[in-house]
Amino acid sequence: MTRSSVRAAVTGRLLAAALALLSPAQSHAALDGRQLELRKLGDYVTEVQAQVERLQAALEAAEQRNREQSGLIDRLEASLSARELCLPGEQASIRRRFFDELAARLGPSPVYRLEESRVVIAADTVFVFARAEIGAEGESRLKALAEALREAAKGLPEGGAWRLRVEAHSDARPLRANSRFASNWELSAARATEVLHFLARQGFPERHLLAVAWAATVPAGDQPDHRRDRRIELRLGFEP
Repeated sequence: MTRSSVRAAVTGRLLAAALALLSPAQSHAALDGRQLELRKLGDYVTEVQAQVERLQAALEAAEQRNREQSGLIDRLEASLSARELCLPGEQASIRRRFFDELAARLGPSPVYRLEESRVVIAADTVFVFARAEIGAEGESRLKALAEALREAAKGLPEGGAWRLRVEAHSDARPLRANSRFASNWELSAARATEVLHFLARQGFPERHLLAVAWAATVPAGDQPDHRRDRRIELRLGFEP
């Protein structure tokens, strides 16, 4: 029974009792009895209201406990998912599915090539020479790749501790007459950040992007190859 229905029932009984008190035919004894009944009804209403308030307080406390338990369950599930992502076998499986999805969406391109566990982008085809800006033609060339990456990422664990690593590499030749970058370290860092921002603008979740600068410390092959060494590599990593 709700508080409103209790009040309605009690009000009806009080009204009936009050009407009976107004009758001139009532004796003093009957009047005293009615007054006693009214006092009892008043006490009954007070007790019922107190019980309703106690029930409401208990219900609110139970709902609060349910919310706290639900939050605890969500945190435990997130922690479990994060731990599962730390398992090498699970990481390898997720990475394989991600790159299989990319391969299904991308065709051959002179700008990038898809390898088993990475995408390699030829820097000279997208960046303005000796600078960190992606030119208008470079953006046009990268849009299909950005779209494929965005769609493939939808199959990755939601909220998981994974990152698409944007790794920028340069060749070993020192920069000459470049007032903006003191060395290839600064250039590669700026290029990695530029590609990160480009992917974010194309809809890739920014919280899952990571920029990494390698300068010339990881050449593309055993022999120096300036064009091949100047590149961007996209890898799927698992880290917070």
